[in-house]
Amino acid sequence: MATIESQWYPYDKIYGGFYDLSDTDEIPRRVMDYLLDMPDGTYEPKDDNKRARVRLWKYLYYDGARPIDNPLPTPQQKKQVLFNPDKPDEPADDKKGYRLIPQPFAPGVEQVAQTRIYVYMGRTIASDDLHVQLAVTFDIWTHNTQEANTKLNESYSRLFAMEQAIIEAFHGIDMGGVGTFYFNRQKHPDCGTLLLGDGKSNFGRRVTLGLEVKSNTQNEPIKNNGPRLGNGQFG
Repeated sequence: MATIESQWYPYDKIYGGFYDLSDTDEIPRRVMDYLLDMPDGTYEPKDDNKRARVRLWKYLYYDGARPIDNPLPTPQQKKQVLFNPDKPDEPADDKKGYRLIPQPFAPGVEQVAQTRIYVYMGRTIASDDLHVQLAVTFDIWTHNTQEANTKLNESYSRLFAMEQAIIEAFHGIDMGGVGTFYFNRQKHPDCGTLLLGDGKSNFGRRVTLGLEVKSNTQNEPIKNNGPRLGNGQFG
């Protein structure tokens, strides 16, 4: 019988190991912090085009030809293009506008011809009692004048280069015990990429990765707390 101190009172919690998505509300923040790639006192991001997040930021921040020949944007420059929901119409850099947007949609930001990324949580798949497969989606948009103006033989398409950088940056990493990112449609049916278009002058690509999170406790019955039927007890 449940005690009044139990958070599930007046009902019994039968199994303690069933996954309840505890702490997953912090995942969007962790994803954005990882994307921002900021120095933290001991870590300093290197301006090295072999690094996926470095390339991603250069394609995102610089609009003209040969974006990856430019220096890595500074922490301050990155913060200026990070969407501020308290000032949706007032980006810190009105020429650059908002370019990294931690939500599915932000009205008005597409009015400036620019490249931008929307990041948000997608569908949750309950694979079993102890494991959950989450989807993390990246919508990359650009104005048609920006897509093929990189003048790079190796990266003719700005959007496709950014898509590749996102997959390289996330696929296979374990985010501090929260979960492991993957790019596998057999584990999450939404994994993959597709072409987007607004029917006007903007088009883009959607990248969806899976994130597996799991319970850290064993799924064993809680003693003397099983379901009852009459005088009997399910085993």
